Amino acid sequence: MFHLRNVIICLGCATLLVAAAPCLRADASADAQAALTKDLLGKDVKPLMDMPAYKEGIDIYYVAPKGKRSDDRGIDLQGLTKWLKAKGVGIEKGEDVVITNVKVDADKVEIHLGGGGEGRRGSNHANKVNAGFKRAGGSRINFRYQAPVTDLDLQPAMFLKFMSRILDVSEIEGAVETQQMPADDKAAIESHTVIQGMTYQMAILSFGEPEQKKIDDSNDNSLRETWYYLKDGHRWVLHFVNGKLDKIQTF
Repeated sequence: MFHLRNVIICLGCATLLVAAAPCLRADASADAQAALTKDLLGKDVKPLMDMPAYKEGIDIYYVAPKGKRSDDRGIDLQGLTKWLKAKGVGIEKGEDVVITNVKVDADKVEIHLGGGGEGRRGSNHANKVNAGFKRAGGSRINFRYQAPVTDLDLQPAMFLKFMSRILDVSEIEGAVETQQMPADDKAAIESHTVIQGMTYQMAILSFGEPEQKKIDDSNDNSLRETWYYLKDGHRWVLHFVNGKLDKIQTF
């Protein structure tokens, strides 16, 4: 992958400095790094595979490099297998774990899970038992770009998509979506209620998946759905028209 930087061209005794175009990659700003840390730090995720108790972390590449045993997600399978055998399991597949640190380096983003790997508590005992013993201290993932990390790379939609190759980040995605919603919808979701105009996704964020969904007949080519919930001892019936909540009934 080639990224143009400042180019110096010498013509005789003259030196011409050609600046890279503004649309090309540039190092991530402090504001973008701080915003990403705010979105991720302390949030829960679930690994999609067992993660090794290894403090240097396993690698996942934005674009899988040639010559490495990586799958189509860019996960370094050789490294993953090696460190699982050598260091044991720090976090099991599907286990809820908290993001405890976020570090943006020149060409990678380092995510620490449950402590970052090879925690002091229990590690010595784990070594004495066997390499596959579940260890304290969590794990670590290096999201590698093989090029300078930019503000665009750190935008929530972009980075969460990268993270989702190896982690279930649905809880974080829901929180980010809520932050970007209109104030009335955001307040309703935080209060676990619903208001007219909500989308399907907003209703799910507030109430969860409905007990039942029904597609209603329509004479005007509109898409009409009814969702049913049992909540706080009441039956809630939500009527959607073309994807927006049009009518709310409680019994």
